Amino acid sequence: MKKIFLLLVAVVAVVTMQAQHVEFKWHRAYGVAGYDFSTNINKLTYEDKATFHDFYAIYGWQIRKESGIGLGVEYKMDVTGGYSQLPVFVEVRSHYLRSQLTPFTSLYAGYSFPLGMTGGTDKVTHILKGGATWGLNLGVRYAIPNNFGKLSKYGISAYVGYQGIFMDKVELIEEGQIQNALRVLMQNVKFGIGFNF
Repeated sequence: MKKIFLLLVAVVAVVTMQAQHVEFKWHRAYGVAGYDFSTNINKLTYEDKATFHDFYAIYGWQIRKESGIGLGVEYKMDVTGGYSQLPVFVEVRSHYLRSQLTPFTSLYAGYSFPLGMTGGTDKVTHILKGGATWGLNLGVRYAIPNNFGKLSKYGISAYVGYQGIFMDKVELIEEGQIQNALRVLMQNVKFGIGFNF
């Protein structure tokens, strides 16, 4: 019985060691697509609360096994519609271990285009002019094993992050009257998942 247990432990150890050496593809194009949920953590100029369902796609190039640079677009759908936006950005993505499960960071900056305005009779918020966006995501990526070798073509990731959006001109309309048009800085916290390919 003891020998069977030791043999089982040895087999599990060998399989685990083999799985840890699966690496994601490198020195070639990469893509990431996914979903995240974000909400602002600061008090906005108009005392609004914005909650977003975000869908994003990134296409880039692995410069090294550990890092790449990409171009991305994100559709931020505000539940009320007033702060819906389309950020376009450049990212630097870094993976810190050459193993199947690795921590990663994604640092990005770009410009956010406004998409909508809130409906309603009492109070309407409307982004007239977008502005800069920037952020940082911290997470883990799991490389899905490939049956034909140690390089994986696909992976899944999960992360938490921060995103800043500076909107150059946002107007508030109350009871049909334009009250003012001000600059608004939105600081968001986000939680997301992605599919790496």
